[in-house]
Amino acid sequence: MKRLKLLLIFLFFPLLALADNPPWQVFKSTHFLISYKCAKESQLNELACKAEEYYNKITDDLGFNRFNFWTWDNRARIYLFDTQGEYMKATGDPSWSAGQAQVNSKLIQTFITAGGFLDNVLPHEMAHIIFREMVGFNNPGIPLWLEEGVASYQEQKNFFVKADLANKIRQGNFLSLDSLNQVDAASLRAKNEVELFYAESYSLVKYLIAVFGKDRFVLFCQNLRDKRDLSRALVMTYSFSGLEDFESSWKRYILK
Repeated sequence: MKRLKLLLIFLFFPLLALADNPPWQVFKSTHFLISYKCAKESQLNELACKAEEYYNKITDDLGFNRFNFWTWDNRARIYLFDTQGEYMKATGDPSWSAGQAQVNSKLIQTFITAGGFLDNVLPHEMAHIIFREMVGFNNPGIPLWLEEGVASYQEQKNFFVKADLANKIRQGNFLSLDSLNQVDAASLRAKNEVELFYAESYSLVKYLIAVFGKDRFVLFCQNLRDKRDLSRALVMTYSFSGLEDFESSWKRYILK
């Protein structure tokens, strides 16, 4: 009888472990493979619909609609964790993070209750991937501000306030374009520095698109891809004589 009890425990233990840690399942859409464990079908449908909507908008905005882009075996992957704790353990991200992307592997990770993910984080991270696929993953002509500006421009609820940035420019408390070009992720520490960096990055991209149009911005991205130099791409695409002229024109746009 004792051996029978031990055998039953041995056979039943894997079922208990499986219940505590269910296997990943995959929900498929045209351009995405969503891996999940316990998410509801309604949550998966909402995530897939939003992802497809953003995919169409971002690829159209960047003029990147090549045949079979992100389809079949080339679909992007989204991992939807059940809890914030599982997400943090898997990614190593801090508690304020609602999602992240691994651009080179076309992978986005988040968790079911992540606040602001569908409106801001998802389109932001997708824009990172699509933009880099267009201009090149190892392109030395792409500063961080441009990449973050393109990604922030796709967010549905951007909190940029033009008047706040105008005040900083008048007071001389802004980042010059030369300073922006030197910024990398490791150099951004203080909250006010991060907020200013993102505000300027977003506003520079918005300026190019609002004043000169989307088609010209697409051409700018294509020139960045081909020339791999920011200044050359700006001069070839727009009427600027160089980076200083671009900065001066942007400041006039913010201040008016």
